[in-house]
Amino acid sequence: MTFQRAYIPYKGYYCSPFSKWQGSFANQNSIVLGAETAKRWLASKGWEASMFDYTYHGMTQPQNQSFYGSTWAGTMMGSQVPGVTIMQACSTSTTCINLAALAVDAGTQVTPFCFLADRMSNGPHLIWPNPNGPGGEVVSENWFMDNVNCDPATGAGMLVTAENVARKAGATREQADELAVRRYEQYQDALKDDRAFQKRYMFPVEVKLSRKKSIIIEADEGITPVTREGCAKLRPVAPDGIHTFASQTHPADGNAGIIVTTKSRALELSPDPTKAIQVISYGFARVEKSH
Repeated sequence: MTFQRAYIPYKGYYCSPFSKWQGSFANQNSIVLGAETAKRWLASKGWEASMFDYTYHGMTQPQNQSFYGSTWAGTMMGSQVPGVTIMQACSTSTTCINLAALAVDAGTQVTPFCFLADRMSNGPHLIWPNPNGPGGEVVSENWFMDNVNCDPATGAGMLVTAENVARKAGATREQADELAVRRYEQYQDALKDDRAFQKRYMFPVEVKLSRKKSIIIEADEGITPVTREGCAKLRPVAPDGIHTFASQTHPADGNAGIIVTTKSRALELSPDPTKAIQVISYGFARVEKSH
């Protein structure tokens, strides 16, 4: 599907640093931390959350009191508008942008805010009542790990999907290692000149450790160096597979925000009134299971 009237203001977006799981964000409610970060970001721009007319709240891991996720986040940011919480695994953020662009394109919303906040660390352990089970034994679920390891629609996990795709494409272990090394090199490029590139979009997070003490996280945490020599020493995670721990994305905690609006409003909000970013299209494709 294509859009005609949906735009993003130049620099009308931010991303927090990402902290590898069990790091500095591990004990923070992602909705609270995300809303506090969004409010600080808005203040740094001289904006207020009251300019938004809807909130698209994206998350994949339930948090304490996330029942009211979108409206609770909006209230903490300083807005009193309705919203919706979106959960679509790894495509959650892009789905939020799609829905916001659809609304702007249709004219039902003018300036919705995509509020994206997640925490892979310390995922919830859920208990489901099961009175018909042996002795009434409950059904339990480790929300994050159980679903990473098994998609109920296919019966297989993410690693199986990766290996199936690699096998179908004829990819080799050497190619997977080389790609992992190249991606790390590209990441290092983003850190040059005192992180000049990252600072164009990355906004620091304030983590409250106690009533009197806070710390500021300005850069990603927990990035493991990737080298050809290091990759060569690793065993594949799956027997006869090509993926090692070096070629897998590590789980991390973080948040982000993106404003979607009309062209005229995007130009008004842009620090450079000649620049605006148009949302062109959104698409998807279906493939065979676990591919």
